[in-house]
Amino acid sequence: MIGLCAGLSLMFAATLVPEQALAEQQLAAPLRFDFGPGSVADGYTQATAQDAYMPERGYGFLDLSKVSEEDRGGNDAIRSDFVRVQGSSFVVNLPPADYTLSLIAGDTAGNTDITVKAESIVKVQPTVKTAGQFVETGFELALIDGQLELYFSGNDPKINALVITPKEQRTAGEYPSVYLAGDSTVQTYRSSMKPQAGWGQMIALFFTDEITFMNRSIGGRSTKTFLVQGRLDDILRNIRPGDYLLIQFGHNDAAINNQERYVSPADYKVYLKTYIQGAIQRGATPVLITPVARRDYDAAKASFRISFPEYVQAMKETAAETGVALVDLSRLSVAYYNTLGLEGTLPLFLHLEPGVYPAFPVGVRDDTHFQEYGAEQIARLVAQGIRELNIPLSSYARAEDSQ
Repeated sequence: MIGLCAGLSLMFAATLVPEQALAEQQLAAPLRFDFGPGSVADGYTQATAQDAYMPERGYGFLDLSKVSEEDRGGNDAIRSDFVRVQGSSFVVNLPPADYTLSLIAGDTAGNTDITVKAESIVKVQPTVKTAGQFVETGFELALIDGQLELYFSGNDPKINALVITPKEQRTAGEYPSVYLAGDSTVQTYRSSMKPQAGWGQMIALFFTDEITFMNRSIGGRSTKTFLVQGRLDDILRNIRPGDYLLIQFGHNDAAINNQERYVSPADYKVYLKTYIQGAIQRGATPVLITPVARRDYDAAKASFRISFPEYVQAMKETAAETGVALVDLSRLSVAYYNTLGLEGTLPLFLHLEPGVYPAFPVGVRDDTHFQEYGAEQIARLVAQGIRELNIPLSSYARAEDSQ
């Protein structure tokens, strides 16, 4: 479930006592659920089609009208019975942490067709098994909001068992790594795409060699799609205490004509706080970066416009509300463009003649994306902004005259 929490400090018990809240117990061993009305495997907590989610219990199904169950009989307590969840969720209260989840799904006497989302991320792709076959799979998940939600769908989704195991906490490295979450203006491009570049692939030039940059940015993503596609989850499952997460989105959030990407300014703040919370929970430091400006010139005023002003403002408000450091790249980039003028900014952006670069055989006129030179200059501005924050990462930014 996408949401925010203040951060839970309690751990939970390995086996649940009915009607006893999870938050009152400690997770000293894996948490095990045996689904269905039949016999219960040793060390497992039974979850039946009658177990609606209740806060005091701490687990259960959200919509019992979409849940049924069957017991095929037999000696295998796990595989002989199951719960069928047709388009609803099973939720478990858990502290924010990283987990390994393993599940068994199948039916000794019928087909199974199942897809599983965890926290809105597809973790088990659509899978079909015939009678007597079982899906036995596992995946990792970085939980942020204190309540695990598993959403089951498919033509005949059946679940037999679920095991939730907390992963060991990671320790800080000798030097921090810096993870980047962003869009096409930040991402690292293949050499075949030259001269296109994102500022994230140039940022290391402006920091000392002790710092490792992990650029997970990718084109076409908003705060929403980056999250639901599991890209934030991947970062949070690897980020360590003492690391940093630089967050720049806005270009695709503002794409109101693309509802898959679009995020309203109000929801943009909610998503940003999810990124922030996830990083802080894992001992890392988030840094917000307002979206870099496009080459959008106001001839009447002889200056460049701020791009996505509602999102720039929303990010600034988020920084103020959370106390998170912010680099105002929107302001820095507009100010830089104004020193160059309309024609002077052309070498920054993808304005290319036909036949010069194999990746752009017919040329291109693009006022959003950068050439390598432009990406380097924007990275310089980001480094300048980080240096001025006076956070520990600032000490690794190279002085202007050493670049």
